[in-house]
Amino acid sequence: MANLNPLELKIADIKIKKFNGNDEMSIMPQFIEMAIFQSIFEPVIKAELLLNDNIGLFVNYPFTGEEVVTVYYQHISSTSNDYNSNRFLYQQIQFIIKGVRDIIVSDRARSTMYTIDLTSVEFLQNVRKYVSHAYNELFEDAAEKIYDEYILQDTETKFKKTKNFYKEKSVKVRQVVIPNLRPFQAIQWLAKHAVSADYNNKFLYLFFENFDGFYFTTIQSLIQNGLENSQTLIQNQYQYVSDAELARVNDNDPNQELRLITNVVNNKRFSSIEKIAGGYYQNELFEISMLQKAYNSTNTELNSASTDQYSLGKNPLNTPEYITYVKNQIDGTEYSNRIRYIINNYEDFDADNRSQPDYRLKFGPATKYLHALNQIDLSITVPANMELNAGDVIYCVLPENHGFSLIEPDKYISGMFIISEVKHILGTGNRAATTLRIYKDGYLNALYEDSLYNTNAPSRGRKVINPVTGNPQ
Repeated sequence: MANLNPLELKIADIKIKKFNGNDEMSIMPQFIEMAIFQSIFEPVIKAELLLNDNIGLFVNYPFTGEEVVTVYYQHISSTSNDYNSNRFLYQQIQFIIKGVRDIIVSDRARSTMYTIDLTSVEFLQNVRKYVSHAYNELFEDAAEKIYDEYILQDTETKFKKTKNFYKEKSVKVRQVVIPNLRPFQAIQWLAKHAVSADYNNKFLYLFFENFDGFYFTTIQSLIQNGLENSQTLIQNQYQYVSDAELARVNDNDPNQELRLITNVVNNKRFSSIEKIAGGYYQNELFEISMLQKAYNSTNTELNSASTDQYSLGKNPLNTPEYITYVKNQIDGTEYSNRIRYIINNYEDFDADNRSQPDYRLKFGPATKYLHALNQIDLSITVPANMELNAGDVIYCVLPENHGFSLIEPDKYISGMFIISEVKHILGTGNRAATTLRIYKDGYLNALYEDSLYNTNAPSRGRKVINPVTGNPQ
């Protein structure tokens, strides 16, 4: 079986400290397992800590749920030069407690087992404040101001902790009033309405946290960063290998053990009707202007002959005939697979002759793209590596899904993926693994129009098919 912890990732210590900063102590003797979660759709990192408490923390410490938990971890070995040497140093993650659940007392009342729900310390400032403020600036600057004023300042004062805020440029200065929202919800609200300066290629803004910091950016920018390093990603590809193949896989690459995929779960592979109704193939935006007493209609359609510039898969997820058929064929009527209405009081064009607030440049492509990502949704287990973050792009070679003895890489699914969720699991006894939820927006290769069950099919994968026997030659 593959080693899921070749880098010997381990938790070196877990310390708990009271809210006033006193009585810091290690709870490593009580530690059983920890899971750390990241998602590009969540504003903060979360964690679950499983303890077997045989010292009565609830009454002797006493444990009240106000404490700060700091996790110290390290990778204590390396067999690869493509990993950062800083990994050998102790790294730390600081959490606050959200709650304690699943409390189970042993039969003889000698110990108690329970799960502690944790979240980033920045979340404490988020739940104790509201943002009700007017901004007249670029949305990314407004988002950074909210983070600095409502989150960062008090977090730095209380916990001596800072994190970077990465932002992507939007199209222009906008006027907006944040309607009494929590700080993180306010930034997510700005992300929902932000339009990228490169609106022809980037349109789906996200706000999330990973180990590098907080990101206010489009998913297309994350993909662009991956495509710019595509050759490196292909060289350091993640590959599914069965136990029977472990002994012979990539003998020339001693680092392949760090990038083995040991489990593949198909969360979703097809969503045909859902995509039609949701607007993947065609959707329409109606902007109703109360000021001008008029409306503007913008239609977004999937074109089987073209793809977005920053795409993980250059080939559409359906055949051209199907794409053409499910789209509206009636011109000049208010009819589409999905229609969205918004009402605003802005002039249709500003001084720069650009529409305000530019929703027509964003909503249609964003709707289409979310459904594209939802089509290929996988979870894979790889060796434990805390340098893998939500928002990273990786290259995966995945097997064909069938029960035959001859298994080739899947020529459609294999390729670039974006990591949408990360779960690092660390336990006692040097147990560790990383589970990734990965998405992609298209196929690596164009779909075959003819069935390969046909004996006239010239090839299958990398094998030439014998037209008489149907077997690979």
